[in-house]
Formats: sequence, structure tokens, C-alpha cells
Amino acid sequence: MTTLATSSIPNGINTYERLLVWAAQCAQSISNGTEVNVQENAGNVPVAQVQLGTTADGVYRFIITAYIPCDANALNSSTLKTWMAATDIANATPHTNLLSN
Repeated sequence: MTTLATSSIPNGINTYERLLVWAAQCAQSISNGTEVNVQENAGNVPVAQVQLGTTADGVYRFIITAYIPCDANALNSSTLKTWMAATDIANATPHTNLLSN
């Protein structure tokens, strides 16, 4: 388990959108190429990845994909928030370039 120190969140992250992209990049970094089999009889895919693409409207957009393991017992808890059911994908620290302004 890698513990998040909220002080590691760069202070330039001041919107939910930036937080989402940053967190996904950190997940991609700590997963270190780990893959998951998402679809039967298909190749494995990265556990977490952040890509950049252009949509039909000509706008550059981040494409974020993450397969975060989930504790089903915690998911169905009457006292825990849904996001608390997420479990670790790795025991690593994100690359240092993600932890600075």
C-alpha cells in the first residue's frame, strides 16, 4: 500500500479535473506496467493509463482508464463511502516529477 500524503499534491492542482488527471497519472506510475485481463479471450491491458487524444470536435482530451481493485464487502458497507472500497494496485511511490509543482 502506498499512502498518499496530501502535502504531495502539487498546489497547482486546484480543480477536480486536474486532480483526476494527476491521480490517474500517479496510478499509472505506481502500477509500473501491471496489466489486467478485462475481457475474456482478449489481451491484457494496463491497470491504469492516461492518454491524450483529439475528439471529433477537435478538442484535445485526456483519456483516462483505470481498473482499480474493489473490496466488495466494503462496497456494500452501510457506514463506508463508496470510494473507500478501492484497494491497492501496487506498493510504490509515484515518479518524483508527479510530486512537485
